[in-house]
Amino acid sequence: MRTFFCLLLLLFDGGIPTSHEPFINPTGTYLLKGEVKKNKIVGHSGELRTRLLNANTVAMCLYLNKGEPGYESGFLLDTLHYGDNQCICIPAGDTSCAIYFVFAVKSVEIYQALSNPRGGCGFRPGVLEPAVFDKTSDDIPVIEDLSGRGEP
Repeated sequence: MRTFFCLLLLLFDGGIPTSHEPFINPTGTYLLKGEVKKNKIVGHSGELRTRLLNANTVAMCLYLNKGEPGYESGFLLDTLHYGDNQCICIPAGDTSCAIYFVFAVKSVEIYQALSNPRGGCGFRPGVLEPAVFDKTSDDIPVIEDLSGRGEP
């Protein structure tokens, strides 16, 4: 109950910066390129695909990979409320956290807020890190399960 109350305070007590910036259509594909050293990806990499369904709703799929040495990965597929150029995902199995998607014209910033520092918002530890994904396409993407993305 205390966790739920903390999240409510975060959501409704100014924890989310609200702005009245021009509407940004988030539809498209966004990429995070991991750092490559000696032909190995050592930094985080990922792909986010979003499609605006109506003025207040987006469908999205997210794939993240932690990189070398373990290449742990995570995946999210959801339909979220879209307002003030941002979305917030509170995983059904872990209400102690929230994942924020803040859209700009050519990028999206992804970060998380945790009330339990050991939590991972449904991701393995270290997989979901704050990052800025660059928009690579404005085309309407296919929203699909990307969880097998890194498998041979």
